[in-house]
Amino acid sequence: MTISVVIPAFNGAKFLVANLPAVMKLGADEIIIVDDASSEPVSAPGTKVIRHPKNLGFPVSVNDGFSATSGDIVILLNQDVKPDKDLLKYTLPHFADPKTFAVTFNEQNRSWAKAEVQDGFLQFTNGPLDNKIHSSFWASGGSSAIRKSIWDELGGFDSKFTPGYYEDLDISWRARKRGYGIVWEPKARVTHTAPESTFNKTFLRKSLQLIKERNYLLCHWKNLDSKYYPSHIYHLISKIFRHPGYFIPTLMALAKWL
Repeated sequence: MTISVVIPAFNGAKFLVANLPAVMKLGADEIIIVDDASSEPVSAPGTKVIRHPKNLGFPVSVNDGFSATSGDIVILLNQDVKPDKDLLKYTLPHFADPKTFAVTFNEQNRSWAKAEVQDGFLQFTNGPLDNKIHSSFWASGGSSAIRKSIWDELGGFDSKFTPGYYEDLDISWRARKRGYGIVWEPKARVTHTAPESTFNKTFLRKSLQLIKERNYLLCHWKNLDSKYYPSHIYHLISKIFRHPGYFIPTLMALAKWL
């Protein structure tokens, strides 16, 4: 079983300097960094760097990284994520099951994703931090291990979610619908030093919130079982009447959808 690491990067030189030594200690067969048009180009000896001439966003950067990999399993890490030295020791055994799509890692104060459809929408929370292995509804787009063959079967991240948010929920939802599993492994630990730092520096808070709400709706329209359609439509319309501002991300989602 061969291992690749993919790190999408944007203006994160200080994070790469801090975290790459730990990534290299994993002993992966290759490390691929996708530099999404950083103001200062990434330089990282011992890695393969893919450079975008212009900023294409997180989903496309990750897809380009995966396309360049040769490993059976791809470790996907944000630039500000530092893996524990025993990450692979606890991660790889789960892939002995050919139906395992992904293993999502144990970030501090975040556990496995517990989710169910209520009132026409997917409602999700962090499951209890009980140090037990759990099935997770999705694998984090910033800290997980993914079986490359299933990733390719699913077509990777959907670029409709550019610049980012909920692309990891989308691909995980699609994988689950095909009968594949996602595991949260409490002993596969990582440290996420600055969650959402890139997006927060790139977008105004209001714009970022609209992108999140748009992509949340897109994820439903792509993946929600048809039996939930009437409830979803009813509660979506009700939400727009109660909060007229929600009409904006709904229109944004429709523009992406059509």
